[in-house]
Amino acid sequence: MTDLATQLERLLRETPNEAAERITTSFLVPLTPGQEDVIDNAINGMGSKTEVLNAIQGTGTSIQCKSMERFQPEVWLNDECINYIFGMLNERDSELHAMDPNRKRNFFATSHFMAQLLDERNANPSKHGKYNFENVKSWFKAAPGKDIFDLGKIFIPVNHGFMHWMCAMIDIPGKRIYMYDSMGDDGMNYLQSLLQYLQDKHLVERDVELPDIDEWELFGHQPGMPTQQNGFDCGVFTCLYAAFLGLDLPLVFSQEHMNHCRRRLALSIMHGSILI
Repeated sequence: MTDLATQLERLLRETPNEAAERITTSFLVPLTPGQEDVIDNAINGMGSKTEVLNAIQGTGTSIQCKSMERFQPEVWLNDECINYIFGMLNERDSELHAMDPNRKRNFFATSHFMAQLLDERNANPSKHGKYNFENVKSWFKAAPGKDIFDLGKIFIPVNHGFMHWMCAMIDIPGKRIYMYDSMGDDGMNYLQSLLQYLQDKHLVERDVELPDIDEWELFGHQPGMPTQQNGFDCGVFTCLYAAFLGLDLPLVFSQEHMNHCRRRLALSIMHGSILI
């Protein structure tokens, strides 16, 4: 049994609160000297800058050596870091489903989805931030089952203004869309765009309008949500939001865990599977 499978088997035996508290406590447990050496080598400039350090097989997702340096303290994580972590969360979800086939699958998207949905890379600056379904009409073909409306949750990293990370979560069965922002913004424009996307996608994929549209609810920042106390840990918070919520765990981490989590995320990449 793999290390990841052992972790997931334990999760299936615990209550959500027990699992969340155990995982959060583990963030502060010292790593072994060998693990610390692996992390230090990775984040302090090993290999040439553009060398591909690791890749997730069959997905096209990879990470270069220069991006690993972003896991140093007080450095902003880039798209490559975020997308690689989300890719490993997809792998974890796949293994968890194999152990519990009755569990609905989740899907962890890349940051490119929201950027394309809102046309943020259009050559015409006047179109930036404008909803454009055609850009993403054929996206999510890699989602489990090929039909996003059969999923449990969809997690979408949002690179707000290309300078701040947020995490959107679509709860398909619950008919709710949430924004988790460590700076406390409600991200309502993103939530409204995602609801419009679901309506357009349902019409294209199933040839009928999204049912019970009036029952869908949008939730911005919620009281008690973990928030950052600096200007550079938003990417780490975004990864942790997705990691915990992907397991239906309460968000019991805080700013004090962030430097430890940076190192554990870097170790996860070197290890080949998520260690959070």
